[in-house]
Amino acid sequence: MVSVLAIDIGGSTIRGARATESGLEEEPWAFTTDTIDSAETLVDRLDEAYDDIDAIGVAAAAVVDRQTNELLDVTNWSGWDLTPLADTFSVPLAVENDADASALGLKRYGDVGPSVDLAYLTISTGIGVGILRNGDLVPGAEAGFVNINWDGDLRYSDVNDPWEAYAAGKQLPKRVREWLADDDRETALTGTEDAKEFFQAVYAGDHVARDYYTRIKRINAAGIGTIANLFSTDLVKVGGGVARNNPDLVDYDDDPNALEPVDLGDYCMLSPPTIELTSFGVDLELYGAAAAAIERLQS
Repeated sequence: MVSVLAIDIGGSTIRGARATESGLEEEPWAFTTDTIDSAETLVDRLDEAYDDIDAIGVAAAAVVDRQTNELLDVTNWSGWDLTPLADTFSVPLAVENDADASALGLKRYGDVGPSVDLAYLTISTGIGVGILRNGDLVPGAEAGFVNINWDGDLRYSDVNDPWEAYAAGKQLPKRVREWLADDDRETALTGTEDAKEFFQAVYAGDHVARDYYTRIKRINAAGIGTIANLFSTDLVKVGGGVARNNPDLVDYDDDPNALEPVDLGDYCMLSPPTIELTSFGVDLELYGAAAAAIERLQS
């Protein structure tokens, strides 16, 4: 049985665990990114603990150069070359965007078939999508930057009106503040809320919060519909902290929190896809990293 080291590099935390074809073999460890200033520092932390592995897989919340193992766009690690991981441990290294890796993890460890057509959508600090066509990864789909043309004048990361700028956990509070500035209705919202506090106002029944929630639900429908139209997928698996903690947000059949029904079919050329939350929690990216490492060994 192969043994691999799975690593998940997020914006604030780096997590990892040993894994096999059966799953994670240990409780994941974690370092905060402000304590790891280079790939070499990470190697120093791990070298003695993992001296008998067959491969390393990395899932990174970043644009990834899959040929050079470089992270091109990530808050703390931009421009970092992860090759020292492979050199130190003398094993193959697979580096994938975290959404791409998660799609591979769902195929290997999840409840989807090996030849599935699937879009994995993560709604968390950012928004990402991993695409499987007939079970094969279609890498590099930066779906969070799909132009949804909502307000028409928002520019984010040099892209006009991208999906992520409205509905991602980090950006949603900014949009709520902007909407409030032009809204004279009575509301408990003050514009100082983070995403969690905003959703609490929604569930408490605040009319304005529910109105904004319905906008976000439509924006997500536009993004999901675009992905379904581009990749002809009829199944979308959803993960990420915002979606996991607020599952009604991606339920287009029965949502008591929306002021009015949002029809996902309005944004889809064909029948709207089935949307399901993944059965994985916070460890999906680690399963994805493990799956990427095993695929590298088998390629």
